[in-house]
Amino acid sequence: MESFISADSHLAIWAVLLASSAFGVYAEKKGWIKNIAGVMITMIITAILALVHFLPSASGGKDVAVYDFVFDYVTPMAIPLLLFNANIIKIVKQSGRLIMIYLLGAAGIVIGAIISFFIVNIGPEAFKVAGVFVATLVGGSVNFVAASETLDFSTSSLFTTTMAVDNFGIQFYLIFLFYLPFVKILQKYYPEFSVTKNNIQADEEEKKNEKVDIASITYAISIAAVVTVVGVWLAGLLADLFNTSANLNLLVITLLMAGLASTFPKILQKLENVAFSMGMSMLYIFLAVVGAASNLKDVFLAGPKIFIFATLTLLIQFVIIMVTGKIFKFSLKEIAIASCANVSGPTLAAPMAATFGLKQMVTPAVLVGILGYVIGTILGVSVGFWLAP
Repeated sequence: MESFISADSHLAIWAVLLASSAFGVYAEKKGWIKNIAGVMITMIITAILALVHFLPSASGGKDVAVYDFVFDYVTPMAIPLLLFNANIIKIVKQSGRLIMIYLLGAAGIVIGAIISFFIVNIGPEAFKVAGVFVATLVGGSVNFVAASETLDFSTSSLFTTTMAVDNFGIQFYLIFLFYLPFVKILQKYYPEFSVTKNNIQADEEEKKNEKVDIASITYAISIAAVVTVVGVWLAGLLADLFNTSANLNLLVITLLMAGLASTFPKILQKLENVAFSMGMSMLYIFLAVVGAASNLKDVFLAGPKIFIFATLTLLIQFVIIMVTGKIFKFSLKEIAIASCANVSGPTLAAPMAATFGLKQMVTPAVLVGILGYVIGTILGVSVGFWLAP
């Protein structure tokens, strides 16, 4: 069925994406939907618009040029804009422990998938489903295809159903993670995210640099553009050098921007506020596309056992990360960000950190998410082969 706005109505699609992003920002600012982040409101709006065929859905196999443009250009530009304050030394001192809770979450995914394998009877290809879910839930959807190809799952009749659950089914878990730090009954048992003296000094320095003018906007977006271009070029060289089809763009861009911010912290910090705002605006657009690209109908029509498998895996991971988080005294916000990085990779973990008001956690969230790109496929394939009959 054709959508009301056709796939080639580029300006109309842009208008809806921007309007949905603006509504999410405004709704969060006004507090209309308590404790639900604006980015999630934006995603829900565009998902519903795609479901009722007002917007074209990118999950239907039809190419939508606007969505492709956002994925290919807007998202890579957003990452460096969010990292103008990415001083590695400061990150390691203030937020390096996020890697620990992230790895505990990854271990929880592996354990959860193995337990689900023995509880949920999917059939002879259950080991492939387990492997693919470990890959995608440890490193994000970027690992889904690689693990599927390696496990010879891409031609399976379960492939589409599994992808449907991965594309949207876990969004309900992500919505819950955005709400997690505000659950009052849990707040009693977990510490608040600690703001160190260095954080306070940094915040005071940032307030001195809140001037926004055409010069700061131009400088910030120009630096981000150059870093993006160089990063994509270097990523292509590395992919050829190591003979891999993995998309290294975000990894290289993040490392370049972190290196630049660590080398010239005083210069880039002056542009940090305007750059961060522009980066968040771009990420709202990206998440609006993610919502439109999701097909709610596919999830509801998907095999219930696949959905139960994914749900049980996430439930076990959540219990493990909550228990270990309590033992090691992590805050609910850190637990939510780490679990989000596990499930969705860096692109949603970064705006989650920003939404929680933890600017200093944006870069660690991106970095641990990218770490998932590296270990996700390895873990997924290993689990799949280990469980194979």
